[in-house]
Amino acid sequence: MEIDIAKERVSQGVAVCVKVRLSGREASRLFLSGDTLVDLPLEGAVAGAGDDAVAPIPRATIFLSELVGSARGFTRVFADETAADAFAAAVGAELATALEEA
Repeated sequence: MEIDIAKERVSQGVAVCVKVRLSGREASRLFLSGDTLVDLPLEGAVAGAGDDAVAPIPRATIFLSELVGSARGFTRVFADETAADAFAAAVGAELATALEEA
């Protein structure tokens, strides 16, 4: 399993992009054990930026299989570095746990 959480300064603040790649064996385990919802914290997020720019309501969760299947991952923009770091830590910990259980 490979979890990639990258931060980048953008005009609206700090963008955090989350990508997950699984081996064939890990993808099979996920399929057999059932999908998992991963929380996407909204605290400190900039409304209407990142992947939330195209949605009328910001996403609070994403299915792990959806995240794995997206080549570009999921991006959320935050007003400051502190909120971006909190998001990255929370999502990283949840993904690690979800992949261990799968």
